Amino acid sequence: MRKLVHLSDLHFGREDPDLVAPLLRSIEDAAPDLIVVSGDLTQRAKKRQFRAARAFLRKLPQVPTIVVPGNHDVSATNLFERIARPLARYQRFITADLTPTFADDEVAIAGIDTVRAWKRKDGRINRTQVATACAALGLTSPSGIRIAVTHHPMDLPLDDDRHALVARSAMAMKAFAACNVDLFLSGHLHSGQTLATRARYAIPGHSAVVAQAGTAISTRTRIDPNAWNLITLEPETLESSATIAIQPMVFDGERAFAPAPTVSYRRAAGEWA
Repeated sequence: MRKLVHLSDLHFGREDPDLVAPLLRSIEDAAPDLIVVSGDLTQRAKKRQFRAARAFLRKLPQVPTIVVPGNHDVSATNLFERIARPLARYQRFITADLTPTFADDEVAIAGIDTVRAWKRKDGRINRTQVATACAALGLTSPSGIRIAVTHHPMDLPLDDDRHALVARSAMAMKAFAACNVDLFLSGHLHSGQTLATRARYAIPGHSAVVAQAGTAISTRTRIDPNAWNLITLEPETLESSATIAIQPMVFDGERAFAPAPTVSYRRAAGEWA
């Protein structure tokens, strides 16, 4: 079993300072084995905002951590920097690695940069990125759980006509099915939700789980309160199927992040339900 903390949309520069200590405390109490941060560490890609984000990351438990950028981590005001060096500050203050990975016998994680300089909001993925991610995810055992991390969502409920998927997501999902991706983690929407990919993509013999995290500490909440996801991963064994359990940790409005109902998925014959 592995416990994974999934954070997203910290938006330093628009963070609620009263939430930072409770968030760090709740993550410490969860005792995670892995941490994923799915983008938008800053509000406007300012140096002071990246410094604050870096200081926050250094206070997290010292476990393998995968971080990817979000669209707010690219300058909205400096046109030259946005076009010529869109993620220069992110790479200077957070990590130079835009394809971060982790793998052992039970879990493999591949981070993918879906930010594009010419797009202010929506994201995109290409074949090279998919191939690179699949190569990294193949380093776990056949029974292990494979996780792809993007800022922008790879899937949404079919009745969501307000938000955009990652451009070229249909191409990517076919390739990800071929390399047996089990779980997609993302943010961007400031709304926590889970779903299976079968409804939209209908790829024979394959479905995966999608988990989006809300905004952890930003004042830019929308419908949902501040939240993050605690995800429990149980790889397949001779006695049992692989399972993924996603428990939102929701701020109670006063002092703490409290557990909400867990949504669980089980893998059978390559499909999650």
